[in-house]
Amino acid sequence: MRKIKASSISTALVAFVILGMQWAEAASVADIALYKGKDRQSRIEEGAKKEGEIVWYTSLAVEDSGQAVQLFEKRYPFVKIKLTRLTSERVLQRYLTEFQANRFFADIIDTNDFQMEMPRRKGTLQAFYTPSAEKYDKRFLQPQGFWIASRLTMIVSAYNTRLVSRAEAPRKYEDLLDPKWKGKMSLEREQTEWFISLIEHWGEEKGKAFFQKLGGQNPSIRSGHSQMAQLIIAGEDALSPNAYSHHYPRAMAKGAPVDWNNLEPVIGKGIVSAMAKNAPHPHASMLFLDFFFSKDGGQKVVHDANRIGTHPELLPDPPRLRQGFDFVIVDPAKYMDKIGQYDKLWREWVLGGN
Repeated sequence: MRKIKASSISTALVAFVILGMQWAEAASVADIALYKGKDRQSRIEEGAKKEGEIVWYTSLAVEDSGQAVQLFEKRYPFVKIKLTRLTSERVLQRYLTEFQANRFFADIIDTNDFQMEMPRRKGTLQAFYTPSAEKYDKRFLQPQGFWIASRLTMIVSAYNTRLVSRAEAPRKYEDLLDPKWKGKMSLEREQTEWFISLIEHWGEEKGKAFFQKLGGQNPSIRSGHSQMAQLIIAGEDALSPNAYSHHYPRAMAKGAPVDWNNLEPVIGKGIVSAMAKNAPHPHASMLFLDFFFSKDGGQKVVHDANRIGTHPELLPDPPRLRQGFDFVIVDPAKYMDKIGQYDKLWREWVLGGN
């Protein structure tokens, strides 16, 4: 058998290391974001050690985002996260303003899926691959790989149990049109994504008939889901068919007289994470995205915060927040294409021109 000289092995190892270093230095953001090789983990870790930080723009609550940062930095102490917490609208506004000025600070952007469609069309996002999301429901993944939903908002029918018994609470959309609910329900003013998604699902004829009749029920129009939830809990509003389900489990646990039904199809919205096209720290960004969508990483933080996460093995508490009903996720492309048309119809048919 031919013997291999130790010097040959050493030379090969040195060459391998040099090639790895050259890849880390020469690879583009796209190369790093989409890499699937067997040495992916070692490559992104080595690159992340050199980059040393990530800049994360997020709408995740301060306490929850802080928990994610703490857990990530404990696992990867060689990378520090520079966290910027903003509202969903401000996340997008700041990122696009900086991008247009050729100021590339952000690595990861985190906001609502239908808002993320605009930067995608402007070419400011980078598609990416993470093995952490391989088993995710395809409804939570942007088809071209530009983002993944980390948490969900489900739009349901919430009600005050002192004013509406569980037996009579609406269980399907048609129940909302019963004359007994006239003047007794509330709607959130800006819920056009719910309106658009149901009409797209049902078709224009059925959608128009339903929403014109719903508007004829004289609903009280509220501004903001938190305010609407407080009014339902207090008994000032009996019910709302476009409430956010995550507002109610905590209130119920404290004894508040509220509950909700999942009217099918429930319309869901994704809060998603995307990678900046010119991310200054692409290796560290991929390390963070792997972490954020893993069962024992970011998804654990989302779960422990009583949010509706997207990891298939981590159901929210209670599970009926995400399981046991048919749901449709808002299509960001259709939303952006048709928002002008549908916003006018929403205000005409449902809000009475307000």
